[in-house]
Amino acid sequence: MRKAFLGAGFLLLFASIPAFGGTAGGLSPSTAEGAEVTPGGTKDGISPAPAPASEAVPPATVPPGAAAVPYAPAPGVPPAQVPSVSVQNPPPPPAPAPTAAPSRPPAVPTVSFVAPPSEKAPDRVLSPGEVDLQVTKNLMDVPEEVDGIGEEFFATASMEVEKGTGGAFSGITRPIDKFIHYFQTRGRERFELYLSRSGKYVGMMQKILVRYGLPEDLVYVALIESGFSPKAYSVAKAAGPWQFISATGRRYGLRIDWWADERRDAEKSTHAAASYLRDLYGMFESWPLATAAYNAGEGKIQRAVTRYKSDDFSELIRHGYLKQETKDYVPKMLAALTIAKDPDKYGFGDVAYEAPLDLRTVTVPGGTDLAAVARLLEVPEESIRDWNPELRRFCTPPNRERYDLRLSVDAAFLAEERMEEIRTQAKVTFLQHNVRKGETLQALADRYQTTVPVLKELNGLSKDSLGRTPRLVIPVTGLMETEAVPGTEISPDRLTLAHMRVEEGSRRARIREPRRPEPGDAVTVRKGDTMARLAKRHGVQVKNLASANGLKPTSKLKAGARLVLPEPGGATASRTAKTAAPKASGEMKSSASAGAARDVRKRTTRYKVHEGDTLDQIARVYGVTVERIVVRNRLKKDQLLPQGLVLVIPLES
Repeated sequence: MRKAFLGAGFLLLFASIPAFGGTAGGLSPSTAEGAEVTPGGTKDGISPAPAPASEAVPPATVPPGAAAVPYAPAPGVPPAQVPSVSVQNPPPPPAPAPTAAPSRPPAVPTVSFVAPPSEKAPDRVLSPGEVDLQVTKNLMDVPEEVDGIGEEFFATASMEVEKGTGGAFSGITRPIDKFIHYFQTRGRERFELYLSRSGKYVGMMQKILVRYGLPEDLVYVALIESGFSPKAYSVAKAAGPWQFISATGRRYGLRIDWWADERRDAEKSTHAAASYLRDLYGMFESWPLATAAYNAGEGKIQRAVTRYKSDDFSELIRHGYLKQETKDYVPKMLAALTIAKDPDKYGFGDVAYEAPLDLRTVTVPGGTDLAAVARLLEVPEESIRDWNPELRRFCTPPNRERYDLRLSVDAAFLAEERMEEIRTQAKVTFLQHNVRKGETLQALADRYQTTVPVLKELNGLSKDSLGRTPRLVIPVTGLMETEAVPGTEISPDRLTLAHMRVEEGSRRARIREPRRPEPGDAVTVRKGDTMARLAKRHGVQVKNLASANGLKPTSKLKAGARLVLPEPGGATASRTAKTAAPKASGEMKSSASAGAARDVRKRTTRYKVHEGDTLDQIARVYGVTVERIVVRNRLKKDQLLPQGLVLVIPLES
């Protein structure tokens, strides 16, 4: 009898050991996932392990990894009473049902980890956030772009005019005179370029300054800062026509990231500059000090005022505290302003001013390919980039739902007509591609119908080889909206269909019958066009085309410029001459030039007034005097021009 009790005790002992009892706690994740849970909280064929003495375990405890199914008694039946069990003396578990012996030992739980990408994994659509994360990672150590280096004329002008003086000024009149002399002599060529470029931006910038309650002559701060160049970039990493550093630009609302830099947007950056200048004037109540603070920073000027107990700029520049660049800043601005307001007096009467910007805004989706838009709108891609200098990459920022793209009047009108094509054929989807052995950048560019420079730019590659790059971000166009959902896997067949859709759209655009331009219409200069080639294309004589636009037959044409087709007999009654000649060539001079006067003798053209235009601006653009326009159109010299008014511009000498 004693032997029988001992045998039973050994059996109970073995049954309580987890390795022999098959408890739920010893399940591997894969086993626990596939096991069925019973209402009582146990899995079929698995016996629960006894709870440790120090823990009270509810009877319906579910092992880790198993989904709990709540116990629901039958309707109308009261729940069964669970007998209380002493945790100090738990009853022995029932013996396990006999099962077949496993063919291999149970799986041992391991720590989970993310497997490296498989070369055979299909391409996957990335969300905008993932794209931003990837390009930021790729380009973390790449220095910021340095566009427009060489625009340092005003930064070094003081060295040229002040050689031998030691940099000390006795007052502000003397340095102004010296800068005027410098701009007339050694700095003349560059200053002429800046004056010419000012015609493009001054009107728009002055209107914004006035809206902020500021003097419109502050526009010449932009001339001193950058020569009105949106691409200007300084050694201090200041960018755009108003030369904002990143911190100040962001403080005044400019968006600066890998995709776009709004410091280069002439209109948006002028709003930011107006806010900043207004704040500076509120701080110093002096425009010389406010503009000096624009250059040196408000803290520097405030310390100078405190140190020398004076708010007179001419007094502050007598001391050595301020840098020479800051001392020269206000005199340079005033010298430039003086010449710009009366160019004839100072020998700049023959400057060919660029025509004011006449652009329209069209809203496109974020991540719209600029090359595709150029193809659909039949304009050079270079023109779209010139109209939108803030765009730093090949597409509009994909991290924005929509983007306001600036286009010429004709291109904007066509964009509205073809917006559905732009949304479907120019919308970029970014794929994550796992690089396979033997692949090259050129082969991938061909397969995905993109370019090697775009792939290098997007993935932060400095060489044309992939090296050990494990994955790439690749842009594609033509995917349907349902296919471009982040996380979607894109098979080669889907990619082929997307390319076919883009090609079909391009084919339709090529065979679409355009309206043949008529005499008096404006046409766009394409890349590589010459006066002779353009005349032949439109069936006109070279000399008539040149004469109608105030150019010479040998004038060089700029892609994206607009030229007016001559009327029969060589007359120019153009309805759209407003953007023609000044954009086409830098060779056209005003009526002060004898050669140009011979080209435009006894002719007129027409100009439709746009919002913000002034008689002075229009006269400068067409190289005539305000008086001639006033007399020809029976206007008053100080009259405000209503939008839509058509002026007759007398071009005869």
